[in-house]
Amino acid sequence: MATYNKFQDFVEQLCKGVHQLHAAGHTIECYLSNEQPLVADTVKTDIAEIAIQNGYTGPVDAQNDVTESPAGTANLTCVDIQIVASGGTVGPFQFVVMFNQTVTSPDDALISWWDYGSAVTLQDGETFDIDFGATTFTLT
Repeated sequence: MATYNKFQDFVEQLCKGVHQLHAAGHTIECYLSNEQPLVADTVKTDIAEIAIQNGYTGPVDAQNDVTESPAGTANLTCVDIQIVASGGTVGPFQFVVMFNQTVTSPDDALISWWDYGSAVTLQDGETFDIDFGATTFTLT
């Protein structure tokens, strides 16, 4: 199971109104990396993305939305993403990184990442599912 981690700057940027996580707001995307994210990283360019090839097309829209339930608790939900290796291998990668693709100040602001514990390489025809569960994360 992947371990969820949030970037420190996400909290500050959220309080400053940079992020609009609801469906009609900003586009939240995820990409694959084999570089260890640091909690102090702030923007997408701080963490290298793996090569875009063989079925990995680069950052994917997580189709985010926010709901309130129970009162005073906000839940970010996202649609699960599937990556299919086609024509060769994808990876290696160990981290799925989430960022706000819409904002420009800071540009592509980081939100969170998942650590899969060890490097993953997809062989031709294999799939990798980014499973966000019922709730991607909760704000209280």
